[in-house]
Parts: sequence; structure tokens; C-alpha cells
Amino acid sequence: MRNSILLFIIRGNVFMLLMISLIACPPCNPIIVDNGQIPEQALSTIPYQDGDTCVFKHSNGLEINFFVTRQTTTESSYWEHCEEYTYQYQINSAKLLPDYPVFEFNLAISNLDTTNLNFYASIGKFGFMVPVSEEQYMYAAIVDSVFIASDWYYDVFRLKSDYYNYNFSDSIYADSLYYNYEFGILKILMSNGEYYEISR
Repeated sequence: MRNSILLFIIRGNVFMLLMISLIACPPCNPIIVDNGQIPEQALSTIPYQDGDTCVFKHSNGLEINFFVTRQTTTESSYWEHCEEYTYQYQINSAKLLPDYPVFEFNLAISNLDTTNLNFYASIGKFGFMVPVSEEQYMYAAIVDSVFIASDWYYDVFRLKSDYYNYNFSDSIYADSLYYNYEFGILKILMSNGEYYEISR
């Protein structure tokens, strides 16, 4: 009899715990929203194509080849707590991989927010927000023209690193990035005054 009562109490407690968990954490069945494809106009702000080779010259004269891989992936938004909506969106990324042991360049644009696309460039550990609309120009200084490697470039953004993964042991890091939509990365100014610039 005692065992039956004990079993009943245990089953009752398990049932109560199950009911409480269902009330506290109802099943998460969010509405799936497909943000579609990144517009071609936005994609064109990254001029690199899969299989390209880009050459950058260091201020000491060393030329380094960077090999481009570019791809588009589809992701889903993740929230720590159950939200009403889950968004499927695209990330289009280009990686520039060097043939010499220096940092790689990564550029990625996404449409998680379809009204305010996000374009982020990273050089080593340090990141740069690249504007893709007039509303985002506050993140950049617009330089009318820049003379680099015997050529003039126009409609250039000068971007300051936001040090998103700052490591105080790094004495040399990418401080400023010169970028335009037609040619991509034009120049990288390092914290110690050295630089890398496009070589055509």
C-alpha cells in the first residue's frame, strides 16, 4: 500500500512538473519569414568574384597575392528566447586569402534587416562597417578622391576600425580602411604607419 501511495505521489509530481514546464515554456512554433535574396545592387558593393586574384603592395614594397572565394549561404535568425518570428536571410561573403603569412580579408553583406542591409569587413581581428545606404554614411568619412599606386580613385570611404575583438597584446593592427564599391579595398593603414594598398 505504501509503495502504491509513493508511486502515485511521484507520478503526480512528475505530471505537475510537466504541466508547469509547458505553462512556463510553451512550444516554440515561430512564424518563418523568408527575407529573400540580397538585391543585386547591394551585392555589387563587393566587387570581388570567386576565383579572382588581387594584389596588394606593402609599404616596404612586398607584393602579396590574395585569392578570392565568394559564396552565398542561407541562415536563420536565432533568439535566446522563443520569438513570434524567425527570419531566413542570406549572407554573401568574400574571403581574400593571402599567399604570404599576413591576415586575411573578409567581407560579408546580409539582409537580416531588409530595410537596412549590413555590410561588414574584417581585417584580421578588426572590423569595419561599410555603408550601403545614405542612412549609414554616418559610419564613414567620405573622401572625394584618393591617389593610390599612380591612380586616382573617386567616391572613396575612409573607415575607422571599431576594434570589435580588441586584444591589447596586438601592437600592430588595421586602423583605417579605404574602400570604394568599384574596386573594393584600396588601402589599409596600420596602427604603426605601415600600409597595404591595391596594386593594379
